[in-house]
Amino acid sequence: MFLRSALAALAALSACVIAQAQPQGQGDRPAGPPPEAIKACEAKKSGDACHFTTPRGKEDGSCWAPEGRPLACRPKGAPAGGPRGGAQPPQKK
Repeated sequence: MFLRSALAALAALSACVIAQAQPQGQGDRPAGPPPEAIKACEAKKSGDACHFTTPRGKEDGSCWAPEGRPLACRPKGAPAGGPRGGAQPPQKK
């Protein structure tokens, strides 16, 4: 009986530790735009054209910020709504 209780407690504790150790973004990078994308929109406003360089090359896009996030360069062709289904970027007319 004691052994069964001890194993159950150990299993529950292990599950908690594993859940806390999961990364919050993609791979080891924290969630949110990369610093280069934020820097690309420092002196701009939402909807302005922008570009920045990543390890994959140059990214062209437009500045936008979902609610509660910093203004950053959103690459052309990025998934609609951004991470976690954020607001749509403004459309230029």
